[in-house]
Amino acid sequence: MKLPRGKKALLLGLPLGFAVAGGLVFTQLSGASAGPPPVPDPGEGQHGVMLALEDRVINLRTGGPFRYAKVAVTVELRPESADFYALTGKARADAEKEAIAASSSVVPLLIDAVGTAVSSADPTGLTTPEGRAALKRDLLDAMRAVLGEHEVLDIYFTDFVMQ
Repeated sequence: MKLPRGKKALLLGLPLGFAVAGGLVFTQLSGASAGPPPVPDPGEGQHGVMLALEDRVINLRTGGPFRYAKVAVTVELRPESADFYALTGKARADAEKEAIAASSSVVPLLIDAVGTAVSSADPTGLTTPEGRAALKRDLLDAMRAVLGEHEVLDIYFTDFVMQ
């Protein structure tokens, strides 16, 4: 059976076109997953960007011996670059100020997350180390929900008073 010239080109060109398209898709997909390397966690004696949130007085749930808590939290953020960990002096202070300024738009969301987590915690449990550890885990989860799972390294209580 003899095929017309146009059909021969189509029969030969179709597999060749699929092969080229498959190669392009493969190179694009494998290249997309090789983005910039992630910034590692800080090593011993190092820390990320420290974003201190203002202290807040937060009403606690009723039913416990305390009516409110004064809480201040500092959020440790992952820096944009691993080079941040090696900075010292003025260069470190400038880089930290720049990173904090870049995060300023989400500070109200972080403060709201602190209020929500603290006000929903069991006031009686907050008097124990285990209760504060649970609150810290809840706050860490809340901060990561706002900023991203890998952007928040840790949180620290810089003030915690219950009355």
